[in-house]
Amino acid sequence: MEETSLRTPRLLVALALVLTSWWVFLLLDVLVMVAVRTTAVHEGHLPPLMRLAMVLTEALAAIGPAVLVGGVLVVENLCRGAGWPSALARRSARVLAVTVSTLLVMLLLTSWAAFVATGRFADVGGLRFWASNAVQFTQHVAQMKASWLVGAPLVSVAAAALLGLGVPRFVRELGTRTLAVVVAVGFGFLGLSALGVVAVKPRAADRFLAVVDPHSGITYTLTDLVATCRRDRAGPLAHFALDLDSRLHDSPEEPRLAPEVRIIHRPIVSMAEYLSNADPNRLHRWNVIVILVESLRWDQIEECGGTREVMPAVESIAREGHTFSNAYTESSHSNYADLCPLSSNYPLRAREAYVYPKQITYPRVLIYDVLKALGYRTAVISSQNENWGGMINFLSTGGIDHFLHSETYTGSTYVPRNDIGFTGFIAGSKRSGKIDDRLTVGEAISWIDQPDTRPFFIYMNLQNSHVPYELPADFPPRFGTGKRDFDIFFGSFPPEKVDEVKDLYANSLAYVDAQIGRLVQHLKARRLWDRTLVVVTGDNGQAFLEHGFAAHAGMIFNEVMRVPIIVRAPGMTARVEDRPAQHIDIPPTVLGALGLPPHPCFQGLDLLDPEFPLERSIFLVAQSPLAHQYAIVRSSYKLIYDAWTRRSALFDLRVDPGEHRDLSERLPDIRRMLSARLDTWRRAQIDYYESLDQETRFYPPVLEDR
Repeated sequence: MEETSLRTPRLLVALALVLTSWWVFLLLDVLVMVAVRTTAVHEGHLPPLMRLAMVLTEALAAIGPAVLVGGVLVVENLCRGAGWPSALARRSARVLAVTVSTLLVMLLLTSWAAFVATGRFADVGGLRFWASNAVQFTQHVAQMKASWLVGAPLVSVAAAALLGLGVPRFVRELGTRTLAVVVAVGFGFLGLSALGVVAVKPRAADRFLAVVDPHSGITYTLTDLVATCRRDRAGPLAHFALDLDSRLHDSPEEPRLAPEVRIIHRPIVSMAEYLSNADPNRLHRWNVIVILVESLRWDQIEECGGTREVMPAVESIAREGHTFSNAYTESSHSNYADLCPLSSNYPLRAREAYVYPKQITYPRVLIYDVLKALGYRTAVISSQNENWGGMINFLSTGGIDHFLHSETYTGSTYVPRNDIGFTGFIAGSKRSGKIDDRLTVGEAISWIDQPDTRPFFIYMNLQNSHVPYELPADFPPRFGTGKRDFDIFFGSFPPEKVDEVKDLYANSLAYVDAQIGRLVQHLKARRLWDRTLVVVTGDNGQAFLEHGFAAHAGMIFNEVMRVPIIVRAPGMTARVEDRPAQHIDIPPTVLGALGLPPHPCFQGLDLLDPEFPLERSIFLVAQSPLAHQYAIVRSSYKLIYDAWTRRSALFDLRVDPGEHRDLSERLPDIRRMLSARLDTWRRAQIDYYESLDQETRFYPPVLEDR
């Protein structure tokens, strides 16, 4: 074969290097696309030509990394062509080419791994969130099958070697005319890709064809569906490119204030001023324990309609108190949801994903701040790492006497059984891992038993029910075999195994329940039970493919958002309440049961108040790498607004509790009314947290419900 000579135009060589790199990069990408069964090329409700358009969209987006790799190869080729006397310079250029190729291929495969595990590709927001929680993310990745962790680097190195070493050698061995053919074919396919992306404009068919998404129940026009597939399921490169383009060119969507919805701003008061309004004759100095159980959805409790006894200890607590069966968490992900039962503040504080800063400027009053001012001893004892999302910064108000989580725990942290070493390594430095709930409860018991007669407050976060639902070897499974012959990623498992996964989930809850039972028995043995108020709830629910996704941290359908709230206090009669409740109601309910007035910083309501409103609005939010949604639940209706697609879906929960039939077009008046309240809430929250003037004079805003 005739080799490229020095007389071959440099521009032709440069174009050949870029386009050949594009072919190699695209080949790897398409092979993975075909292998993964949830991408747009496998969308049966899209016509074949439109599925081809999805592939062409990804092909067009692949030119970006190809230009980066090809550019480095061009530099390396120029070094060689210039006859540089230094072999070190030529080798350095070659190493740079391989390094850039490796990084780009690693990013590509990482995005594919994220899609397989969670159903969503990596984008700018996801990368930003990963950067602020890198170690904790690594822990979740390490729970995947070991072949992913070993295979991805090997494939990356092989592909990088092909790009960084093989492509230049291939181009050098081609003659001028052959190079011209390669460039012509490359430009031809590139033009075809661009034409395919631009030409598929199904707007003309919109009035004839509307498709109901089988998972969300939302009715899409063909234009909507194609746009959604291009953005979310065409491939990682198309997703990243379209996300970046949207950030650069789309104007931010601004929610509007509805004049008919009144916003209440309460002035900041000192703790002494607040406590001066308390009647000392009504004060109950009971111990208080708030228990947050990872991923506890409402239908795992019989008092809420569960069909089997999963958590007998929690059920016994419920039979001594009030169970709120129509209750919601404020968010689908822990870094937002976990703090609401302590602060009574909504977690919406920014336009995009929020990380709690070290220096917090806005006021916050947590349950333990009030109780510490009353002479309580206080503790946070958590099985998880509270650094996730910067939560520890929010919790650190000065009101905690004893703070323990996986990073400060001196014993062994929990590591998945199929870990190949890295998670164990970082767990040893207390940067990851989870404490087994048996040990967490043991720590709480030891702290309770300290020689201190003051009443106590404990917040506990129990984690053994987190995916992949691992059980200690000495705890026999209560449901199914307790074994599995398949992999559970964070948000992914074989659909045909859903019943087995639900059994694994129930077994993990049963283990958590056994530890709660130990705590209750100890309180009874110490004769403290009759002087202790207990709250049990879930940080969020858990999805099992009801809407096409699993686990949590994603879309805010009820399988993820509905949780039980159980409040047990001395002398309380057992009752199941269906009034709409939410996590931010826990602090005012606890303080109210103790005989204290609601704190003006709280945005929630006292669930035990006899004048509790018959109708109220519940607001929900998800701002994670997996979803950006807001919702309002009022009366029997739920409206979900997706900030990425800028579409709303309306559900009547009385007749459609599974949220599968979108009524937006049938009930426009209800949709507009709920949208107005939801927009006002969003705008009021964001305006408050973006205004230092408001933060220094007022507590977070409250919307008047009427």
